[in-house]
Amino acid sequence: MRKMTVGLVLLMLAGCGQATERTYQPQEAAPATGEAQKETAPATDEAAPETSAPSESPSVSARAPRPASAQVGDLKVRFDWPEKDTALLRLFPEYYVAMYRAVIEGDNGFLDHVVLDYRPRALQWASEFTDAGEVVAGRSRLYRMKVNAVVGKGAEVDTCVDERAMKVVSADTGEPVKPQPTELRRPYLQRIFAHKDGDGVWRIKLIGYDPEGCS
Repeated sequence: MRKMTVGLVLLMLAGCGQATERTYQPQEAAPATGEAQKETAPATDEAAPETSAPSESPSVSARAPRPASAQVGDLKVRFDWPEKDTALLRLFPEYYVAMYRAVIEGDNGFLDHVVLDYRPRALQWASEFTDAGEVVAGRSRLYRMKVNAVVGKGAEVDTCVDERAMKVVSADTGEPVKPQPTELRRPYLQRIFAHKDGDGVWRIKLIGYDPEGCS
């Protein structure tokens, strides 16, 4: 298994403020998708410096109970939640569903889950689906969710994603596209670096991808 290492610097950057908000144009509601492109977080050959044990507050009071699954169009997402329930553990699963809701239903609520300076990247990911006239269908599973570290207003969280039962299909015909994305062939790791904004909400600042992190 190839190890994806991350340094304390990234956590500290995640804790810093974000850039001035850019003008955002909502997308059309027409469903469309393309290959699920993942961004790779910077890696280093050196081991990550030690950080304090995760100390994120478990308070997610006033939130609805965690769902066992979510349905978005013809895609069903299953969640294998850990026993602990925190806002950080919910962050990537909520963003994952919201992203596919954007490409399938045209809902742009996924932008609420990212910091302002990450919005262009999130929009680019969604637009690659819409520009290609593709959506996704089938089943996916999110599991092995873990908060690795919390440093000030920065945090690092891992989630394993299994999309082997999911296909990218034509929005017009529903037929699978060829070739299918290589990311769908085996489970992979998504590592998020989160920032706690002034309103007390954790938002995604960077997403890392490791194709062997969940082998």
